[in-house]
Amino acid sequence: MKIGIVTAMWQRHDVFNLFAKGINAIQLLVDESENLEIHTYIAGSEGSISQNLATSLIKNCTYIEHSNQPLASKMNAALMLAKDCDFILCLGSDDIIHPDLFFTYVRLARFGHDYVGVTDFYFYDTVSNKSCYWAGYREKYRLGVTCGAGRLLSNRLLQKWNWKIWEDSQSHILDNSMEDKLRNTDHNQFIFSLKESGLFALDIKSATNMTPFKLWDNTVYVDTNFIKEKFAYLWN
Repeated sequence: MKIGIVTAMWQRHDVFNLFAKGINAIQLLVDESENLEIHTYIAGSEGSISQNLATSLIKNCTYIEHSNQPLASKMNAALMLAKDCDFILCLGSDDIIHPDLFFTYVRLARFGHDYVGVTDFYFYDTVSNKSCYWAGYREKYRLGVTCGAGRLLSNRLLQKWNWKIWEDSQSHILDNSMEDKLRNTDHNQFIFSLKESGLFALDIKSATNMTPFKLWDNTVYVDTNFIKEKFAYLWN
């Protein structure tokens, strides 16, 4: 089984360095596994600067240059490179998936699920050194909707969408585009809570971010030492 990790990068090179460490930690374990491989597909917008950064830091990486706006078109450009993958894992280049969570995705994929997502997430801010836990959407119309980051989709599902998850004209709120497609397409899904499962995924916030770090609705601060212990390989 081949899993493609699809992302887009722009500036924030210190954050991308952490992202690369996260991917490489998973790669080391995948290399020890039978019948499993991963490949990272990255769309960047800074020419040789972002290309060299991506290909030098991440093993098994394919890079494509694309304008930074609209963001949906940029993400679709990376996605189109991954058509030979059995599953696609959608991440921002500031999202870290813990290896335990990644292999949970692998097990669920092998069970035959077309779509896997999580309802909650952890966050770390490089500026304030604060961390928080977001327990998920609780508005009635969004109950059970998964996080935009960490969505796993099967090749079978993507074929139904002609390998186009996002509408090219969109630069913000890309998650809605995928939600619309999911609601209108028959598929087998598995949605779960990180906290209830004892698993971890981390969104890294910095001074330059689409969504500023703050206590959003249904969010509480957590001990940063706890977060750094769980993701010790990022700071070693």
